[in-house]
Amino acid sequence: MSVSDEVLADGVSPFGEFMKSLWIEILGAEIDPARSFLDNGGDSFRAVQIVNRVFEETGRELDYLDVLEARSPDALGRLVAASPSER
Repeated sequence: MSVSDEVLADGVSPFGEFMKSLWIEILGAEIDPARSFLDNGGDSFRAVQIVNRVFEETGRELDYLDVLEARSPDALGRLVAASPSER
């Protein structure tokens, strides 16, 4: 998946959409994008899965604690967008 730094018409960044799709894939289709990672059923194991996928897909590093503390997929997407790419 290619992710750019553009902002979509609804104000959500592509990284936010990317994170939402990862949350759906890893946490299940019933996530509420307005709720936090933990409130959506996330745990430390799933946070590490998110971190690994973000690095595989974007080359950007993220700490699993950032995932655990994320208030929403879009908030985490903004954090990813601000992190330097290793590629």
